[in-house]
Amino acid sequence: MTRSRRNETGELPLDLPLSHPPAVPRDTGPAPTKRKARQPNTPPAGQEDLFARPLPPVATPPRRVTHLDAAEVGLSFVPLRQFGPADAADGFFYIVTTARQADSMLANGIDISPRAPMPLTERPGVMAWYTDLSEDMDAIADEGGVAILRLRRFMVNDLVENDPDHTRAYGVPCYFLTGVARSAPI
Repeated sequence: MTRSRRNETGELPLDLPLSHPPAVPRDTGPAPTKRKARQPNTPPAGQEDLFARPLPPVATPPRRVTHLDAAEVGLSFVPLRQFGPADAADGFFYIVTTARQADSMLANGIDISPRAPMPLTERPGVMAWYTDLSEDMDAIADEGGVAILRLRRFMVNDLVENDPDHTRAYGVPCYFLTGVARSAPI
């Protein structure tokens, strides 16, 4: 049987003095050199570093609105007697529609779709639009007559587009409320 050299505590017997031996001087060779900072690789002549340029701005899609709250845009009924032939443009867009549709818009707001935009006009165009809509009195009578609504222009100015057909027919600026925001207001 082999005899283990371990003592009763399970440790190997080491003959070490109680104090540490004196430190041995090191070999004093050449002093270590300091590391130089690594120089970045320069691109070859004629080639630009693409990562050094700032990133281009991220394009945001245009704002799309599908519903306007009546109170938020200041939708209100306007009586016909307030309009005359010499009216000047003001800070509102006007909608000339049937009374039933006007009541629905005042109660529920305006639903907007780019495929079926809401036609709008300025104050001088209300009488021409009213006359055009009133020509078919049989259809209008079933809907409760003609009503005129107005909404604040600055609330929807970026959501409208020019309507060249009605503008040419009425001789006043007309627009379509499409719900798609443009970068520059009209």
